[in-house]
Amino acid sequence: MSSQKIVVLVVWVASALASLFAGGIISTIGTVLISFLVVAHAIECIVFRKELADAPGGMGAHLGQVFLFGIVHMQELRAGSSGDDA
Repeated sequence: MSSQKIVVLVVWVASALASLFAGGIISTIGTVLISFLVVAHAIECIVFRKELADAPGGMGAHLGQVFLFGIVHMQELRAGSSGDDA
């Protein structure tokens, strides 16, 4: 997994934890951020739908990756990279 994907995943987890377990403004920020991620990445899934259908591999896997990692997955897919830093 690329370092960019790890950063995005950390933002997802931190936002979810903040919205669920924190109080006050931190909870509000977490809720707003996770809501933004859901909406933005859902839009990306729609926008990139045709490109994902034409990509090698299963479309469902690519949709899941785009929903989680957004444009980072698309950049790796376009570059033909597996996303590994090794």
